[in-house]
Amino acid sequence: MGVLQELKKGTLYNMDCIYLLEAEYKRESLDTIVFVFSQKPPEDFPRKFFLMPEGKQYDFRAFIYTLTEEIHPCRLFDNRDVFIVRAVTNDIPEQRKNFRVYATFRAMLFLEGSRKEISVKVKDVGTGGFQFVSEQDFQPGTILTAVFPDLNLKFPLQIKAKIQKMRPVRREGLHGYGCQYINLQPRDEAVIRNYVFQTEVLQAKARKEMEEYSMLQ
Repeated sequence: MGVLQELKKGTLYNMDCIYLLEAEYKRESLDTIVFVFSQKPPEDFPRKFFLMPEGKQYDFRAFIYTLTEEIHPCRLFDNRDVFIVRAVTNDIPEQRKNFRVYATFRAMLFLEGSRKEISVKVKDVGTGGFQFVSEQDFQPGTILTAVFPDLNLKFPLQIKAKIQKMRPVRREGLHGYGCQYINLQPRDEAVIRNYVFQTEVLQAKARKEMEEYSMLQ
């Protein structure tokens, strides 16, 4: 199958963030991907799972995919006998309804009904929610108040949110959690949107400069 060249590598995790297996893959479009397995996956292989691409830049980033067909055998252009399957996603930056950017800063959490401060590290911020990592275990459905540090303001931002799901991370001892804002006030929403927009502009500029530098080498 000659179209499956220049494959990338990644790690697959179950929706409860338990390791599944290693795989190769190739994106056919923004929302469609082909997974390539060197051996046939087990019969109970899930239809929905996380893909964490290879590379340190993805240590805290994973994307949800859903199979669209049955896993079947295939022979690649290099005469390798493998098993392949297609899957789709709406969990990539280009497809997300609520835009987000990757960032790293400390934040304080207060669980509903508790005054105890919990320090966590936020890894991305979006207009619909955020992701944080922590050594502590949390349960999906937990309601909390997050206190963000200075996001180009003179005061911290306090936001109520709900933990929606666990998300895998590659760093041992850490757990990732995706949160959705609850009753976000217009002023706070404007602050977050402004922060996300400004951060994306800076990150896009940095990516462009890096690409131009690489071309000169």
